[in-house]
Amino acid sequence: MSKDKIQEGRECMDKAAKYLKTSLLKWVPDYDSAADEYSKAAICFRVGKSYKESKECLMKASENYLQNGSLFHAAKCMDQAIIMCKEIGDTSDVFKLAMKASHYYQQHGSSGSASLLLNKAADMLQQSDPESAIKLLKEASNISGIEDSTGQAMEYTHKVARLLVKLKRYEEAENEIKRQFDLVSEGGPTSNMGRVTVELFLLQLAKDDYVAAKKVLHEYGMQYCEQAEIYMLDNIVNAYSDHDSAQIQKMLNSPFIKHMDIEFAILAKSLAEKWTVEPKGQVTNIENEETEASTADFGGTLC
Repeated sequence: MSKDKIQEGRECMDKAAKYLKTSLLKWVPDYDSAADEYSKAAICFRVGKSYKESKECLMKASENYLQNGSLFHAAKCMDQAIIMCKEIGDTSDVFKLAMKASHYYQQHGSSGSASLLLNKAADMLQQSDPESAIKLLKEASNISGIEDSTGQAMEYTHKVARLLVKLKRYEEAENEIKRQFDLVSEGGPTSNMGRVTVELFLLQLAKDDYVAAKKVLHEYGMQYCEQAEIYMLDNIVNAYSDHDSAQIQKMLNSPFIKHMDIEFAILAKSLAEKWTVEPKGQVTNIENEETEASTADFGGTLC
């Protein structure tokens, strides 16, 4: 069966090559027919499990569709070629193909297909090449935002934040989380913003910024969090203020936090573990805040 399909695929390739030939009576290659034959060949090779040849045919089909101005079909072939990259086990071309295909989808007016492709490609790269995955997801979010699909843009932005947390790039992750709040102000859904608020709170603690974490509670927590979440964050704030390592560990290991997205659950666990080793002086700005409060009470600096 596999050999038959591979042979059929090569016959389709021969037909495609004939369509591209010119002569005295045929001045212009028949790009459309050639593209169709390359597409048929790609299917045959895929069924025959010759994935490398399938990818090559898809790329040739895409090139010919472009020659004929068929942007959607060209992008679709690149989209399928990305799947073949996964089957081959070589994702080195995925980023480049995804960006090109998304561009052609957008030119055709199929922005939804563009963002979905970028998301799919990012999922393929998040383990082997997280930097490229982040770029793809940011592009997907931008496209969705332009198309007024704010909910989808928020989903992609959140995936960027999760990857950045995994890479311990907390400043960048904070910016992506804050972008979700901006998208809410543009009409995005608020259903998950309580959890997002807790994520932003944890990021401030990861940056050793107790004051910023406290501001998150008052600025966003009161607006988006459930009562139980507010109670938990308030307890953490008070525990940090009192340097109460036992309470900090208890709150950061609460069931709610343990059931957050895995990246933030791991982050919370690492924060809790810091207090098992060295409970004092873990967070900057705690002493600063207390000093500022004392200064304010006396109307100036103390001598």
